[in-house]
Amino acid sequence: METVLSVNKLTKNFGKLCAVNQLDLEVKRGQVFGMLGPNGSGKTTTLGMLMGVVNPTAGSFSWFGEQATHHTRRKIGAV
Repeated sequence: METVLSVNKLTKNFGKLCAVNQLDLEVKRGQVFGMLGPNGSGKTTTLGMLMGVVNPTAGSFSWFGEQATHHTRRKIGAV
């Protein structure tokens, strides 16, 4: 099954605060995926990085096997 999203060691720091710490994730085509957690657990920050709104401190991710670029982001949508 095709991998739609692959996340490797994705990290975001805001000063001394680590909002997302080395997230690893793989989502295959057809899978339903949700993020659950308490306030301040990094859900919105993670989505911001995946949508290109927030720059990660470290790590990488790819959509459809390609490093995230303006072209690959056109294949996805967010509400």
